[in-house]
Amino acid sequence: MKSTNIAVILVAPENADNIGAVARALKNTGFSELRLVRPPRNWRVKGRKMAMSAADVLKRGRVFQSLEKAVEDRKLVIGTTRRNGAGRGSFLPFQKAILKVRESSGRLKVAIVFGCESKGLANKDIELCDQLVTIPASPLYPSFNLAQAVMVTLFSLSLSPGTRHREEHERFLNKKETQAALKHFETALKALGYRRGGNDLLSRILGTMRGLLKRSGLLGPEAQMIKGFSRRIREKVLSCASSRGRM
Repeated sequence: MKSTNIAVILVAPENADNIGAVARALKNTGFSELRLVRPPRNWRVKGRKMAMSAADVLKRGRVFQSLEKAVEDRKLVIGTTRRNGAGRGSFLPFQKAILKVRESSGRLKVAIVFGCESKGLANKDIELCDQLVTIPASPLYPSFNLAQAVMVTLFSLSLSPGTRHREEHERFLNKKETQAALKHFETALKALGYRRGGNDLLSRILGTMRGLLKRSGLLGPEAQMIKGFSRRIREKVLSCASSRGRM
């Protein structure tokens, strides 16, 4: 993980104390880049009390008039929201989102976006996010305070070196590696008799699998599992064909 490649973006924050507490959360966890979209007036002065010794993070905070401008230099944008459902976008489980941000930040500029205290992220802001995540919480009261949500997320990103080592082992595969795993899966489907033509069930199955992997990503061990059972399917089909040939 490269913490300097990760920016925390607050969209239309309403409370300057929260902004100060967010600045403190960044410094507590080893991060430094704070961006704000349409913050309240005098937020630097009013947020200083809650920022405490993170006044330098507050001072360096950059202001933008829109989220679109704030993410222009980012390659991966993760939005946080309590509300999910059809039409809201592509969601990742919280731990997978953390792994993806940590893996991606080694080579890409990443943004983690938080909405305002009262309404969260608007739909037009959701559309600018590549993927969304909901922070796990009690269903009795699932809404986090803004500064708490930032702290939970950044703390999860800054876990111990042992956890980072596990992440390296379970990194998300790139497009080429994912395509290689899908090729094994396609070969197994063809061995089972699926062919292109007619209603083209083969293409539909592969399209569904690609969509699933696009939404959730593919970890190394998962790719090995796909390759393994694809190989076993081919071997089983060949064995059955050979047995029939000897009859």
